[in-house]
Amino acid sequence: MALKAKHTLIALFLFLGINTWVIAQTSANTPLIDSLSQTYGQNLYTNPIVAKKAAQDWLKESKRLKIDLQTVRAHYALGNLGNISGDYKSAIKETKAAITLLKALNITNGLAACYNILALGYKNLGDYPNAMDSFIQCLSYAKANDDKVQEANAYQNIATLYVLQKEYKKATENLDRAANLYRALKDDDGVLVTLFNFANILKEQNKFDQARKHYQTVLGYREKEGNKAVIAYININLSQMLVEEGKCEEAVVALKKTLTQLKALNFTSDIVIVLNDLGLCESKLGHTKAAINYFQEALTLGEEQSLLSYKSDIYKNLAQLYQDEGDYKNALTFYRKGITTVAEQNALDKEKYVVKIQERYETQLKETRIKLLEKEQKLSDAELQKAELTLKRQRFVRNAFIAGFVLVLITLIVLRLLYIQRLRVQKQLNLQQEENAKHKINQMIQDHKLSVIERYQEGQDEERARLARDIHDGIGSDLAGIKIAFEHYVEKHNSEPQAKRIGTAIENACIDIRSLSHQLHPLSFSKIGFTSFLNDFVAQITNNTTLAIQTFFFPEEDIDKLPEDLLADAYRIVQELVNNIIKHAQATQAEVQLTKHEDYLNIVINDNGKGFKTNKKQGIGLRNIKERLQKVKGSITIDSSSGNGTSITIDIPIN
Repeated sequence: MALKAKHTLIALFLFLGINTWVIAQTSANTPLIDSLSQTYGQNLYTNPIVAKKAAQDWLKESKRLKIDLQTVRAHYALGNLGNISGDYKSAIKETKAAITLLKALNITNGLAACYNILALGYKNLGDYPNAMDSFIQCLSYAKANDDKVQEANAYQNIATLYVLQKEYKKATENLDRAANLYRALKDDDGVLVTLFNFANILKEQNKFDQARKHYQTVLGYREKEGNKAVIAYININLSQMLVEEGKCEEAVVALKKTLTQLKALNFTSDIVIVLNDLGLCESKLGHTKAAINYFQEALTLGEEQSLLSYKSDIYKNLAQLYQDEGDYKNALTFYRKGITTVAEQNALDKEKYVVKIQERYETQLKETRIKLLEKEQKLSDAELQKAELTLKRQRFVRNAFIAGFVLVLITLIVLRLLYIQRLRVQKQLNLQQEENAKHKINQMIQDHKLSVIERYQEGQDEERARLARDIHDGIGSDLAGIKIAFEHYVEKHNSEPQAKRIGTAIENACIDIRSLSHQLHPLSFSKIGFTSFLNDFVAQITNNTTLAIQTFFFPEEDIDKLPEDLLADAYRIVQELVNNIIKHAQATQAEVQLTKHEDYLNIVINDNGKGFKTNKKQGIGLRNIKERLQKVKGSITIDSSSGNGTSITIDIPIN
């Protein structure tokens, strides 16, 4: 049985400025509390033992003086320290106490930071659902309080959660979100942590050279700062890559150096990881006793901290090493402990291994008893030969029986496994066929819906074009004729006072008819410029209203170069939404913003009107917009409530 080691991802989840909420918001209540909070902050990453004592005294003094907010911050400090030092249960307990007290005080500022710490505690204990729930709570409070730092921290830590689940794409997306926020905040420390976690992703994908380059970059900065905790975490990752690459001698040197750093910091859970890796390397180098010592030490620390995730591998590693040493009793004991900590184990391997160890142990025990009996009773040579023959016969019969039993058992198990595999394949095939059928039906329904929408919109566009032509060629031509006739009339009757006013009315009517015709069926945007046309439309439609609309286009030239059919859809959408604002919103100000991204066109329309309930039955205009977006695979988000205005965000794919 090959030795295994559990290489847990060592990610920086605490070095994100989370503790700044504790220190930055500490008010001058008493000199003692101020002194204790400063001691905590100064020793958090260099001397956790001193930091913990300061935080405990801080909590005691705050409770004595009945200063609730300082009590919250002291609980938070202990929770943060618990995550750093590996006491995750303590981290959860202390952070929950801080959250409960904050809610009782009806204070939301600080809840985002607390939920971040709580989520990290759950994540480190392997409780991923509760961890993700807490991260979502953190994001919610961070956005509500416009706390960009905690929002970035949450995205950073969510990324590490996805890395543990090997969902590297989602992890990278969240790291990008965090990095963008850190850059906007000019937070170099946060950017460095993002770089560290990106290196973790490369490490998990076995891209060791790239990962090592990023680790070394971060290590250089942290060594200048003197941040011992971060230096230790980086060295753990660098050492583990050496283990993965099979460079055991180099790994042992690096791991011993890292172990010294962790012991000085008293980071128990990380010490267990390093001890396990040292045991693995020493066993591969043939140093069995040293490997056993490392595994035993790791097991002792793991028991103290209830680190169940390491027990199984350590037990099995010890079982293998004791077996190699010929100590079958201890090998059997540790193997049994190992299999009891695993929820699912391969039944065949477990039974074969237990039988093998049991047989060797019993054989060794019987041989020892025979030797003792020979010495005590001083058997004669004849009696000794007879005993040896009997023992050999018993061994032969027993071995033959065991071999036959094992052969029959293996045959039955193989046949059963083949049968189960066949049933599983058949079941998967049936499920796949059902899934394919459902997918085809859904695709047909979707295609039909899109076809109906396209035909409906084509009919609308054709009808608009027909109306535009009729207005332009009919009413427009008539008005043009009236205008010409009236101009001839005015030349002869220029002295009449009504002539000028009638001429102006006719001119305005011509302009309105031409504008209406263009709105119903605009000219090719490539000829007139989409942004110019949209600006003219907004100016005309708000000419006789109290509504002021600002338009923003970025970049304007790139938007004008977009495909004609996409711009037509964008124009119809903006037209419908602006008309809705004028008719229903009772707004005095509005904004129309179009931004071209690499893959999509983003439209944002805001107003300060009376708003509406989003769960209310929607009108024809919004339904038309959603159908138009469904056709081009676009999306719409509406943020509105009564009395708070409306914000509508639309994304239209470019390709």
